Amino acid sequence: MEMQPGQMAYDRASTVFSPDGRLFQVEYALQAIQMGGTAVAVTYDGGIVFVAYRNLPVSSLAESGSIEKSFAIDPGLGCVTAGLIADSRVLVEFLRLEAQRHRITFGEAAPYALLGHSLGTHLQQFTQFGGTRPFAVSLLLGGFSGEGLPGLIELDPSGATIGWKAYAIGRNRRAVADFLEEKLPPSRNEEAAFKLAVQAVAEGSPTPFPAEALDAAILEPEKELRRLPTAEVGRRVAGLPFIGPAERANRPAK
Repeated sequence: MEMQPGQMAYDRASTVFSPDGRLFQVEYALQAIQMGGTAVAVTYDGGIVFVAYRNLPVSSLAESGSIEKSFAIDPGLGCVTAGLIADSRVLVEFLRLEAQRHRITFGEAAPYALLGHSLGTHLQQFTQFGGTRPFAVSLLLGGFSGEGLPGLIELDPSGATIGWKAYAIGRNRRAVADFLEEKLPPSRNEEAAFKLAVQAVAEGSPTPFPAEALDAAILEPEKELRRLPTAEVGRRVAGLPFIGPAERANRPAK
């Protein structure tokens, strides 16, 4: 992000607006998210597919599966994240606690839209009070309506919430979102949604990349998020041109 004249006077805290109405700390958080891997969610008739690119550890001693980008929240609720992993774990824990509070209080699963707005309020508070910084994380929160229809909510460091049929966050998200808008069919099954999500991640990530660089998961109504093992991901993406040999990148995980 290029510095503008006078910007330094307004980027010291997330609570100070610049004269042109910008919160620079929020914009910096969005820039940090762009440095992470691309994450995509695609709804289909009966579920949601989450796929995220993760930078593999430098050391061959590390377990690539320990780098999580998709998270289970509650049966029928899950999310995928892009940005700082440590920040994402804090927000996932917030969602899990909110989901359990709702279940204990009302005896039912929390609506995903309600959880999304609760998290949006939480994120917004970190842009309004001194002594804090915005979370450098974007999320795609997925769930199901009372009729069993899948839905997604995107959340970013500003606390804004937007609903989508399919969307991307992280590196090159605008180009990936344009790809999804162009390629998304009116109706799709799990296999078509999975293939589209992987192709979309490839649009925003270095290629070719090995199957173990993908964190893939499937969410179905009233079921826990199912993270796909590397072997299954490899089988599903076999033959795709952007899948390369299993080699480790010389860069830290994000």
